[in-house]
Amino acid sequence: MFSTPVLAQRKLGAETFQVNVRPVLNGILSDFYQMITHFPDFPKEIIPLIQEMDTLTSDKEHLLADCPRLLAKKCSPSIKSIRQKLQTIRGLSMKLQNQLKMSQSNHMSSVSGLRLVNQFDLELENIKGLLDNTSFLEAAAIPQKRETYYVIKQLDELNTYLSLALVEFIPFTYKTDFRHFYTNFVQPIQIQISKNKNYEFLNRNVDSLNFAINLLNMNLTKRNKKTPDGMGPYLAVIHNRWNSLLRYYF
Repeated sequence: MFSTPVLAQRKLGAETFQVNVRPVLNGILSDFYQMITHFPDFPKEIIPLIQEMDTLTSDKEHLLADCPRLLAKKCSPSIKSIRQKLQTIRGLSMKLQNQLKMSQSNHMSSVSGLRLVNQFDLELENIKGLLDNTSFLEAAAIPQKRETYYVIKQLDELNTYLSLALVEFIPFTYKTDFRHFYTNFVQPIQIQISKNKNYEFLNRNVDSLNFAINLLNMNLTKRNKKTPDGMGPYLAVIHNRWNSLLRYYF
């Protein structure tokens, strides 16, 4: 039986969100990534890669604002910033791949996980090459017609490959629980808190986020599913952080 959705009784403004809520959400994200490293053989190198990809959110917003249809000279600062970050991301991706290749663990050698990481790297090279070429043509004053939407789409696809790969490195027993939580809580929060009007997202979605975090806590603590050693305290802290945050909305 499904419960009736509960809407936030109070809607926070931008300043209150930034000062009181955003730090709590960042803490929850940090705790989540620390928690999943306690899974056996989980590739820790994927976490800084995901976090660096997250820094592209504001750049994508600026790119769309400056050049909504076609890439042009006025969005050169955004393109430059994205190119620099993609270079850093490339280095982190190489570290992850090297670690996966060196591991003798059956879990770390997940065919689907490795395939997704490799696909991520291929797509990364494609978008990196496209933006390098775009900058070269711009500097040479050579006319070009590159759609902004295509660039944003490719950057978003990088996030998709990486997110799918992360879930594949979680043991089968816990995969469904963590896939749901990652898709319905971690990813939306991670994307939205980097955006300009991020406070509006939580005003609209606090109930669905609350459901996702309570479901994970229930599945891991009340259904005889023993979590790996060291993971329990992180789960408790995440739940406590979230409950402390709810007082701003109810």
